[in-house]
Amino acid sequence: MWGYLLISVFVLLPQDAHPLKPCPGDTRGDKRCNHDPTHRVCAKIGDPSTSFWRFTGQSSWCGSISDYGDNNDGMQRCPASSPTWCICKWATAKWIKGEGCNENIQFDCEATDVCNLKASYKDFDVDLKPAHDCMMIKCKNQWDACGQAAEKKSYLNSDHVYLK
Repeated sequence: MWGYLLISVFVLLPQDAHPLKPCPGDTRGDKRCNHDPTHRVCAKIGDPSTSFWRFTGQSSWCGSISDYGDNNDGMQRCPASSPTWCICKWATAKWIKGEGCNENIQFDCEATDVCNLKASYKDFDVDLKPAHDCMMIKCKNQWDACGQAAEKKSYLNSDHVYLK
């Protein structure tokens, strides 16, 4: 009986003791950077002077209108008042590799899934080392809180590293 009780209590414990805060400018679902395997970094990309678009080869969607079929439809994506967005891990690495880890790279550390990034080594065949090197400085508290356990739980699957 104690075994069943212990298992039941364990299963009912929260999966994440430190849930992510919403990424303010994101307009997908609950605005948290954990809804898929790659969009895990809440970064300030809605600033007109950002180098994000140049170094990632993407066109800006900031300022466009959300249409994801959820309660955020009609909202402006990463508006000037909340210029953040849940960006891909690969885009984070490319941006940092091009820009450097300087004051132009800004993360919302409490809205970034730092432990997922720390446990990931490639995303869409992009080496995430530049993102690791910068994140461990800019989001030091979250990075250190992940510990080494997160690194040991990762495994490679296709173009992503997923957590077990």
